[in-house]
Amino acid sequence: MRSIIYNTLIHSALPIVAGISWRKCRKAAQTEPRLEHCFAQKFGKLPAGIKQNGVLIHAVSLGETRSVLPLISELQNLYPDMPLTLTNGSVRGAKQLVKTLPAGIQYSFLPLDYPFAVKRFLKQLQPKVVVIIETEIWPNLIQACHDLNIPILLVNARLKRSSMQSYQKYGGQWLCDKLNQIETIACQFKADHDNFARLGVNTNKLQTIGNLKFDISISDQLRQQTNAWKAHHNGFIWVAASTHEDEEALMLEAHKKLLAKQPNAVLILVPRQADRFIEVEQSLLRETWHYEKRSDWQSLEQHTLRQTTQVVLADSVGEMLFWMGISDAAFIGGSMVNFGGHNILEPAAWQKPVLSGPYYQNLEALYQVFIDENAIQICDTPEGLASQLIALTDDKTNSKWGEIAFQTFEQNTGALQKVLSLLEPYLSITTTQ
Repeated sequence: MRSIIYNTLIHSALPIVAGISWRKCRKAAQTEPRLEHCFAQKFGKLPAGIKQNGVLIHAVSLGETRSVLPLISELQNLYPDMPLTLTNGSVRGAKQLVKTLPAGIQYSFLPLDYPFAVKRFLKQLQPKVVVIIETEIWPNLIQACHDLNIPILLVNARLKRSSMQSYQKYGGQWLCDKLNQIETIACQFKADHDNFARLGVNTNKLQTIGNLKFDISISDQLRQQTNAWKAHHNGFIWVAASTHEDEEALMLEAHKKLLAKQPNAVLILVPRQADRFIEVEQSLLRETWHYEKRSDWQSLEQHTLRQTTQVVLADSVGEMLFWMGISDAAFIGGSMVNFGGHNILEPAAWQKPVLSGPYYQNLEALYQVFIDENAIQICDTPEGLASQLIALTDDKTNSKWGEIAFQTFEQNTGALQKVLSLLEPYLSITTTQ
């Protein structure tokens, strides 16, 4: 019955969904890098010449896509003749992805969750196995894979208690039955495992393997870039990463207090959404900050800040690891406003002190790992954040906090190899056919 209700609702919304998709795809085809065939792919039609009988990996957004790049690289090394197809659902993520997509990887949007679209898509691609990153639960995609005997692995899976309770309320046994059609659900943490079990997923389908995002690899080239940049800058630099509406004002308030103690300090402000870059710049103009924009720089590693610069507006996409690398400390946004937090692993991988606001409910299990090890500093107010930043201008304190964050990061790596082990039986079957 719930399946009928679900499909009735999504089909009634089809004209609206199609209209929104058409507008987004038309815009995506008109700006660089151009995304061709976007609208057709949204409804399951792949371009001619697509290679079949490989691995389909779905990562919905840019963050999840970055987390699977090491997995893709390992699969290419282990199975060089295996077709690999990467899908996502975000136009913004797709535009960044096509710039950095490894050679030989096929790319497409995942079709919208209409039975006709997902069946068309799967019959054209004919994947041997589907890997879904994090908790992307699309009932018709799961059912179509089940009907076509295509195994699905849900990897890096996470499930908050609040989400589990919502699924119980609105999805009930129907949603539980869909999840039990998945071959394996590889959870990030024990809390995620327990929530899936409470939802009714068969425990023999559940594993706890850690977080793929812990397996961050910082290339030698990126280290060289950041070292070249830092060679020209001596003052204290901190980054406020993935900030949200109303949060930039709190970061700037903390920065004012830091500047009173450290006049040469620089804040790198990285708004979460690219469509807010202009809005954030206008606020900097209104408050007469001395700022620079990344979009005005000729290059990253060769740029030298003006002596009067107080703020850098990072109006760019896909350069977060660089900003983390040149900073002395990192505040993770979406946490001083009630959004729920973002990825705290990138600064830890760089051995940088990690700071956050009190709202981290979206990544509670991940945060808890760091809280338990005193590897993250939680700041409730701009005043508290400023106090922590001032403390971090001391080299000894900075080094100590950065080392604890890095050790916690290192102790939780290894998910990549576990995912490869989960995939190996399906790929071994493929290579012998």
